[in-house]
Amino acid sequence: MKRNQQVKYILLITLGVTAVVFVFLLSRSMKIMDDMNAAVDKEHEQVLILTTDKVTDQSWGSRAYKGKMKMESLYDVEVDLESEVNLENDLDSLVQQYIQGGTELIIGHGREFSESFYELSNQHSETQFVTVHGDYINNNLAVYTFDHQEIEYVAGAAAALKTKAQKIGVIDAINNKHKDWGFPAGVQSINPEIELVYDVVYSRDDHKKALQIAREMMEQGVDVIYSKGNSYNQSVINFAKTNGIFVIGYLEDQAYMAEDAVLTSVLNDVSQVYAAIMKDFLSEEGIEAEKKYLTTRDGVYGLASLGNMYTEEEMILIENIKKEILQES
Repeated sequence: MKRNQQVKYILLITLGVTAVVFVFLLSRSMKIMDDMNAAVDKEHEQVLILTTDKVTDQSWGSRAYKGKMKMESLYDVEVDLESEVNLENDLDSLVQQYIQGGTELIIGHGREFSESFYELSNQHSETQFVTVHGDYINNNLAVYTFDHQEIEYVAGAAAALKTKAQKIGVIDAINNKHKDWGFPAGVQSINPEIELVYDVVYSRDDHKKALQIAREMMEQGVDVIYSKGNSYNQSVINFAKTNGIFVIGYLEDQAYMAEDAVLTSVLNDVSQVYAAIMKDFLSEEGIEAEKKYLTTRDGVYGLASLGNMYTEEEMILIENIKKEILQES
């Protein structure tokens, strides 16, 4: 009888020890699995793109969406995009929310984020901030931009070939009159006597103001307009088409809006900026605290095909100018 009880006790102790060991091994296995899952999750870098614009149109805001798609197509990353962000009411809470969720790279789509990102970069030193255009730099804040003066030089030459009134207008979204040398220099390379009329809308999407400026320019005798307004370009191009003057498009090839009015377009492939940002972020050196200028070698800008209003000789001339200036840059 005693022997049977001893056997039972031994069995119970053995079962108890086995259960403890099993529970211990199970908990260790679950921890290992959790660690592995966490490591896998970390491989997917989390990125946030912010824009104050809509992304459903064909202007500046849509380039943020194309930037997201470019990054996800080239790299193993998860990119969130927040559009129509109100800088005063939305920005701080959005940034805080995404940082708490593990986002390590936050990109502001436009120079309007520059000052706000400078303040946020001081508050979140472990997070990398980048603005597309802008001027503010910090240890964890960089600017990626592109200086398309060379290609605007070619556009200026193209415009100069088609003005009969010897007056060309530039409608800009921001005041870059003392920075942008390319377009005026290109115009003067063809004819130094051409008058350049410059005005600013101070917005990318104020169609009414842009149309007012275009009308005033035409009344002054301007017969070619370089319109650099993203969203408002459609209104300016329609105006040019209706009134029999020429226009140079911006950001994308805008000849589809009015083939007989659009001379050419200065192209900006902003998605390549996002590709450059992600490449640097994932590199061993990381993103440097600087204002980085991208060039034609990075694929960020170019010139659309010349319209059918150009002769073959004029096309050859523009192509030679383009080759010469891009080779020098």
